[in-house]
Amino acid sequence: MRRSFPLALVSWLLLSGVAQAQNLVPNGGFESVKGRVSAVDQIGRAAGWGAVTLGFADLFTRDAGHPDVVVPGNLYGSIEPVEGDRYAGLFAWKDDGRFTAHDEGRQDPFAPGWNVYAEYIQIELRRPLTEGEQVRVRFMAALAPMSDRAVSGLGAYCSPVALHGDHRRFLQEKAQVASATVLDQRGAWVEVSGTFEADGGERHLVIGTFPYVGFEAARLVDGPDNKYAYYYIDAVSVEPVIN
Repeated sequence: MRRSFPLALVSWLLLSGVAQAQNLVPNGGFESVKGRVSAVDQIGRAAGWGAVTLGFADLFTRDAGHPDVVVPGNLYGSIEPVEGDRYAGLFAWKDDGRFTAHDEGRQDPFAPGWNVYAEYIQIELRRPLTEGEQVRVRFMAALAPMSDRAVSGLGAYCSPVALHGDHRRFLQEKAQVASATVLDQRGAWVEVSGTFEADGGERHLVIGTFPYVGFEAARLVDGPDNKYAYYYIDAVSVEPVIN
């Protein structure tokens, strides 16, 4: 005999399913790819994702065509994905070390960091956020085992327009969600998350380091070091808060 359910229960089940499936980030796990990953600087092979500035980020996968970008062991260390077979990676901070007299007249978005190199990844959301909407942003980050530095300020910014910068420095934007503490656990996934109220019209998600919400760099080794903080990124989500 076919069982029947009260209409209220059916409605609740449907709404619950919608709420659980309402991640506004397509390809938040970097599982959908276009072509084979065969080198560093190929974040664009992850469907929907791209770089924001001239600093190109990376995509790592089990079926990579080069050992530098394979999962789990690659150029920056070894770690399994949070889920699936892939994750992204970016320099949250790197001492570029190429300051010359020719550069003195250039305007830097973050004056104390004239020699900073940073990378950002970006994706368009499934829909724009609405004014007053409460949103939870979440992603998993892991400091790469080869990193000798670690930073705070790693976070996410929801922008009404796609960002593009003809440089390799820190962005000026103030992230809605960012880590207030230095993420210094090498080879371990940690959650970066938070909620905010949307202004309305935010359509693009950018992940990277946002020094204008607070920035600190920590040195993890004594003596000479490689002067970079590299983080793996996985399990990205933007979800409306359902009350």
